[in-house]
Amino acid sequence: MENKTINIIRPLFYFFIISVLTLYACNSQNHKFSEDDEISMVGKWHRFSKVNGYSEFDIDSQYVFFYNQKAGRFKLEYKIENDSFKYLTHKYAAKVTDYGDSIFFEGNDNTTATLYRFKEPNIPFKSIPDEEDSLAFELYAKGFNKRLLQAYEKAGFKFFDNIEEPDNPNIKEHEDSTFQKLLNKRKQ
Repeated sequence: MENKTINIIRPLFYFFIISVLTLYACNSQNHKFSEDDEISMVGKWHRFSKVNGYSEFDIDSQYVFFYNQKAGRFKLEYKIENDSFKYLTHKYAAKVTDYGDSIFFEGNDNTTATLYRFKEPNIPFKSIPDEEDSLAFELYAKGFNKRLLQAYEKAGFKFFDNIEEPDNPNIKEHEDSTFQKLLNKRKQ
């Protein structure tokens, strides 16, 4: 009787192991790049870091248009080779891991950065406008300021004009307590 039970259980055990391995092989996501894979960075991206603040990127197939409240606007030409991102006019290069909704950079300057794709299907600007004194740029800047404030608040910073706020240990108070002071730090 014991032999009969073992003879029935053994094939079921092997079937279970093969099924689990097959399911694992079908569902595994390998983020390593082959020569056929291409990294697509084209689109609108954003990131927040405590060092550089909030930044937005409008990337086409040739240029990265960069804007943040500290440095202003830049347009830099880039190229992608295999899994590496390189600016053509600067020394910065990075290994890139593309996760679809985000891109992770491991820079040659020992820095890391993650860019997140805008989730809204129609963000309120077509591209970062070239003319900073134009109506298009004014509208972009208004939306940028709103998104900047949201990014800082999501990171735990609280902006208020009245210093008398209830004590909250989860809020990191910034020395410049008003949002306007932060915006005034922008490159003119």
